[in-house]
Amino acid sequence: MHYFQQRYIREAQYFPSLTGLLTIDLPNKGLLSGIEFKVWGTNGDDEDAPDVWLHDRLKKIEVIVNGSQVVKSLDGRQLLAMMCYKKTPVTSNDFKNMNAAACDESFYINLGRHYHDLEYMLDLGQVADPELRIEYDFALADCSGYHCGEPMTAEPQINIVLHMLRDTSVVPKGYIKTSEIHRVDNAANLGYNLTVPRGPTYSNLYLQSWWYQFGLGSILDHVEVNINSDNLIPYRQTPGEMANQILRMYGLIDSIMYQFHVTGGQAYPFPLEQCYYEGRMVQGIDALVAGGDLWGGFNVGQYTVISTNLAGVATVHTYMNFKGIWPFSVSPIPLFDPWDPDTWIDTSVLGDFWVRIEENAGAKEGVMKLLGDEVVTKYTTPSWP
Repeated sequence: MHYFQQRYIREAQYFPSLTGLLTIDLPNKGLLSGIEFKVWGTNGDDEDAPDVWLHDRLKKIEVIVNGSQVVKSLDGRQLLAMMCYKKTPVTSNDFKNMNAAACDESFYINLGRHYHDLEYMLDLGQVADPELRIEYDFALADCSGYHCGEPMTAEPQINIVLHMLRDTSVVPKGYIKTSEIHRVDNAANLGYNLTVPRGPTYSNLYLQSWWYQFGLGSILDHVEVNINSDNLIPYRQTPGEMANQILRMYGLIDSIMYQFHVTGGQAYPFPLEQCYYEGRMVQGIDALVAGGDLWGGFNVGQYTVISTNLAGVATVHTYMNFKGIWPFSVSPIPLFDPWDPDTWIDTSVLGDFWVRIEENAGAKEGVMKLLGDEVVTKYTTPSWP
């Protein structure tokens, strides 16, 4: 019989400061399928804010073993995106990102290919000193080109729950390591090879460009996967074609909800780069939040005063519901099927391997990041795989 034990290791623990590093020791044995954690606190007091959300304030979330070896390394936005792609929906709809009110978000770190994967888990008995590390800045007010945020003034709390498989007969094939493997500054007409380190087997690769007005759809002309110096180009598409393929492979991200104060004409970092959004007033009768399409990771949270049919300039309390793809401007490269090992690429047998990005004339701000899912099947000390 297989069952997963959900085990608290921290409950209602306050962060020790507004900025810093929180380190939590993990057990030294057992099969770890995933780590669930929730952060909750109170937003700063400014009715025109926020445009910096709680997940922006989690700067680095890492699972580390053997002192310094990375198992997972993502920021808060990247982790939410990975949840969407690994069949772990973002379930924290009560964001309450509004003036001086409660805010909370839940996160889940998958150590396998998807939620409660029975074949890929981290065997804690095979490593030393496993830790969860969260680097945070709850005083953050500006990020990613947005400049109207409000810092939190009180330390939030955190719950951490481990999802452990309780079956000693199961021997996992390995686990999935996820981290950033290359980056480059965006630039006009940039053509650049994002080099993929050779050696690991990759089950997926992802691009991310998260910046005000400079998401993937705004700056990319083409994406290409290149193997052995043009000997094989198995993938080349425009961002529009890539978006259609992502929708076919992964499906529609059906619902991510934000509740917050919105000022007419102010730009907010919405959670899906390509999506449709709808809004509804929670307070304010003489106002209607506009619905619209979002492309390229940028939009102005706009609403209309019903009595005058003019754009509003005051602040109202609303919630918005987003449906679409490319969470936080993270897109898998649709060459891999992460659930089919026959599509994974063993880079140890390649001469070279890169993802080539071709950016348009309007690209100038932000950073293009390449993230990878590595399939780790061997535990070797001190260096592995």
